[in-house]
Amino acid sequence: MRDYQLSKFNIQQFIEDIQTEIEEHKLLILSAQPAGTGKWGMAKLWRSWMDTTAKFMAGNGVKMPLMIKPTGEWHGERPFDGNDAHELFTRQWLGVDENGKRLSWAASGDQRKATKGERYNALRRHEEWAINKGIVLFKPRDSEYEKLSQEQEA
Repeated sequence: MRDYQLSKFNIQQFIEDIQTEIEEHKLLILSAQPAGTGKWGMAKLWRSWMDTTAKFMAGNGVKMPLMIKPTGEWHGERPFDGNDAHELFTRQWLGVDENGKRLSWAASGDQRKATKGERYNALRRHEEWAINKGIVLFKPRDSEYEKLSQEQEA
């Protein structure tokens, strides 16, 4: 599979390359997306899913306290949001390190970064949880997660 960056300046070369590919393979599947869309890495997909999850949870009455009194009573509240979902489900599905700190989706920083396998597993677990709740999650065909899922099924 090849990715092309296409513009009006290189369209002729693109057409020639496609003609060569068609002669060799007889049939191609092509898709297009604006260059600004970018690739759907697992961390980007995770954040998208957390926004969808948060909307579902907030719509079902889940709220976050503004402050918790020493008695355990809430003082004020706000709607559950994507950052709350990220914190909750990262700890739930991705887990924690040997010191009890949650693993990180970030590419840099002090926290231990989750491995590709750990990230894939967290997405898989969240997808299963969401399906059981009736939450529809966005799954781009060309995402890193989808490619890994197809490899697992092969």
